[in-house]
Amino acid sequence: MKLVHTVTSALILFSSLAAQAAPATAITKKILSQGVPVQAYEKLVKFMDEFQGRSFNQDTYTCEGRDASSVKPCEEEKRTRSNKTVTLNSPTYVAIVDFGSPSSQRRFYLINLKTGDVNKYYVSHGLGSGSTDIPTKFSNIKDSKQTSLGMYLTGEVYQGHYGNTLRMYGLERSNDEAYNRDIVLHGAWYVGEDFINSTNERTGQKYGRLGVSWGCPAVSRAIADKIIPLLKGGSLIMHYHPTLMDEALSGKEVRVSQK
Repeated sequence: MKLVHTVTSALILFSSLAAQAAPATAITKKILSQGVPVQAYEKLVKFMDEFQGRSFNQDTYTCEGRDASSVKPCEEEKRTRSNKTVTLNSPTYVAIVDFGSPSSQRRFYLINLKTGDVNKYYVSHGLGSGSTDIPTKFSNIKDSKQTSLGMYLTGEVYQGHYGNTLRMYGLERSNDEAYNRDIVLHGAWYVGEDFINSTNERTGQKYGRLGVSWGCPAVSRAIADKIIPLLKGGSLIMHYHPTLMDEALSGKEVRVSQK
């Protein structure tokens, strides 16, 4: 009777674990079926599994004349270097930005990890990464105006030049200068189909792409107001490129190879 009880208990446990695993598998399939890059999603999930609950020390700054808790940028001459700790927990929403795709495509994937729902938006890249449709250069270098690849943990919201603005903390060597470079998620007038279809006065041709930022992932103003409340305070945002992720960990500039 004891053996039967043990086997029965094992079967119940297996059934319970299978029931828990099935929804997760279904959600993953749902997410990937909506065009999310497979390799990017796998990297993000692996990072979460490895570092969930871990705290990351961040190189930050405080501003003269402001409360130490303020995260709004100030002029360089008013900054004092500081540091803070941020922790990766269990976010409901994460985002992947596929910088291997052109800005004229919706390459910002907002993912609900609990439901598998995915929303896709336009997002800019940095001027230093290229003023064409597809960025070709990336780095962690201050004043480069380049996009930095890697994993970011979202932080606080402040009112900036474009309205609601979301602080981002770089968690890897490829982007750990994000705070001091003021790499943030914000809205911008140059993001959206209106800009893509507008005419470049200098060339007389349609832009055919979004405008460029100073290194920040900028979305439209309306979308920023929609997604920043969902992503603030501990979500992950991954700046992804299909061929440069490992090389970017050097922190130096990396480029798309020209064939």
